[in-house]
Amino acid sequence: MSDTAKSLSLERKIKMQEAREGIINRLALTLPTTINLDRFLNVIVSELGRMMNVDRCDVIQLTSPSELRISHEWRATDDVPSSLGTAIPLDLGQLSEHVDITKPIRLDDTSAPGLDQKVRFLAKSLGTRSLLVVPVILGADVLGLVGLHMTRTLRAWLDDEVSFLESIARQIAVGYEYTRLYSDKEREAETKRALLEIANALNARSDFREVSSLVLERAIALVGADYSALGVLDPKGGRISLVAFRAAPHASTDGVQGLIDEHGQSLDVTEFPAAMEVLAAGKTLRLLDKNLPFPFRLMFNSILGGRAALVAPVRVAGQTFGFLGLVWSEARQGFQDHEVALVEGIADQCGTALERDQLSAEVMHLRSALHERYGEDRIIGQTGAIRRAIELALSVADTQTTVLIQGESGTGKELLANLIHYNSGREDQPYVKLNCGAIPETLLESELFGHEKGAFTDARARRLGRFEEANGGTLFLDEVGEMSLSAQVRLLRVLQDGEFTRVGGNELLKADVRVIAASNVDLEQAIEAGTFRRDLYYRLSVFPIGLPPLRERPQDIHPLVIHFLEHYKQKTGRFISGISKDALQALITHDWPGNVRELENAIERAVIIASGRQIELEDLPETISRIALQEQDRIKVERARAASEGRTTTFEVTVPSSMDEIERQAIEATLDYTRGDKTHAARALGIGRKTLYRKLEQYNGRSNPE
Repeated sequence: MSDTAKSLSLERKIKMQEAREGIINRLALTLPTTINLDRFLNVIVSELGRMMNVDRCDVIQLTSPSELRISHEWRATDDVPSSLGTAIPLDLGQLSEHVDITKPIRLDDTSAPGLDQKVRFLAKSLGTRSLLVVPVILGADVLGLVGLHMTRTLRAWLDDEVSFLESIARQIAVGYEYTRLYSDKEREAETKRALLEIANALNARSDFREVSSLVLERAIALVGADYSALGVLDPKGGRISLVAFRAAPHASTDGVQGLIDEHGQSLDVTEFPAAMEVLAAGKTLRLLDKNLPFPFRLMFNSILGGRAALVAPVRVAGQTFGFLGLVWSEARQGFQDHEVALVEGIADQCGTALERDQLSAEVMHLRSALHERYGEDRIIGQTGAIRRAIELALSVADTQTTVLIQGESGTGKELLANLIHYNSGREDQPYVKLNCGAIPETLLESELFGHEKGAFTDARARRLGRFEEANGGTLFLDEVGEMSLSAQVRLLRVLQDGEFTRVGGNELLKADVRVIAASNVDLEQAIEAGTFRRDLYYRLSVFPIGLPPLRERPQDIHPLVIHFLEHYKQKTGRFISGISKDALQALITHDWPGNVRELENAIERAVIIASGRQIELEDLPETISRIALQEQDRIKVERARAASEGRTTTFEVTVPSSMDEIERQAIEATLDYTRGDKTHAARALGIGRKTLYRKLEQYNGRSNPE
């Protein structure tokens, strides 16, 4: 078997990782609001079956110790035999004597000799030729199985596919846990709302550390604990790092704070037998001081200020990844089951959020590698308009719908088209781009549809057009508004019928092409001017997406600047320590008629000029820096005039600014006031001359942060 057959392609891995992340997000966002496990499992089997390209995907639930039942099923086609509702009389205890049901069962050929008869019976009863089954495990209990079936052909299951299916089974187990927590009739409405708040906070698109403190606050309020801590194990498992620590307003935590101060954010977990017990057993520890040996009780009472505690493991990919601990300073007789279940549910949610963050990082890493291959850049922006455009692009990506992207030149229309293609399901097929404005009118039709030999003077041989080249994939028509009317007529026919002829030919050709068009001119105005066909406009704008100009999203300029700085630092090999606030402010206030492309060119130029230092206002193109420099000169002249007239003047402070930055602005403003006289300036500032010189040297050698 070739290396390609043994391992999954990069694109395939990305699809599987994104599918897994999508299932995790669906679980985290949908289940807490609908508590509908049945609907979730139906979605799982359908998405999983299509993703894995199998004949049948199902969930097999353990309805009793002696019976398995197919509860949810997806089939690739109607002619694949259905097994939904099938009851399989198998004693799970006896089966486990022959097969380890807590591990994946991978059968490339269910008719192979030497196969256990009970497993062969299971496969035969399901009409399966190749079978991959993984268990759904909650705690130590096997709840059921997730199965992938090939009923018509044999298939060799890859290790990556097994790992992927195991991760999905873990999410299904979390789904069962959610359902158990939220369907508990003893749970009060306030508890449910708080759990929803915790789930929403954890699954918000933000850094895990940013929301963990909020989670601990809610956990403390729910169970009435005095303080809570969340710790994560290091890769070697010897130390635990404190992610978050929160205490109730009334709680006294001097001893705990002293422990944190002594050991820092990292603690040797091997010094705490109780923590090691949680690690080893992987179960929640119910800790009551009356049950502890005297030395440990003394330490627990005096140092940790506790009389009782619950310590739940936080699991990622089935392994204990950390601890969620809640401590009470008053004595307790014990813990009710619903309290333990609540803490375990929060710990599981923390584990899901941590796994999601790890998956997101992995997906971004894989996607970054793929984009490097295709030479694509990321779409940078957080304003509502740009995020809406991205959401629309992703929502239409996996359809066959024609898309029209409109926006000024340089707004990123091609990047959005790339985003659509690489998420369309056609990403492995041709992706052909044509700038209609760069092709002479007489040649545009030949470029689009090809030509036959002798069709015109220079047509010495048959040539395939872009539609034929893009067959099965995507054709991106940039600046479609520049097309001639005759070319528009032929394009309309292709979009309507999928048929065309080459220039100078009579053969009717067909092409399966998904068209994405873009225009930097207002096509509705072009229709009124008679330069663009109305019927073609309606055909192209089935799904219109507008990209805002950069001047309408100034909040995105700073992250764009940082992105381009890093890009051109790496591309040119030149060190740039950052960009000054004055230069950044000039970029933010510029009108940007050339949009993001103009900004990128400005940063590339500035990186070359400012090699070895930070970018200053003077390093920017004159069209950008002129107004800011004129304003600086005006302020200097005004300060000098105020000094000559014996009056005071002011300077503005940008908020937020560090104290060092404010001090620097005050010194520079005072030097302007004294026309550069450092002795006079030092006296006015109330500092010594040496101090002033030292600070000026510090400023000249220091770079502002990006």
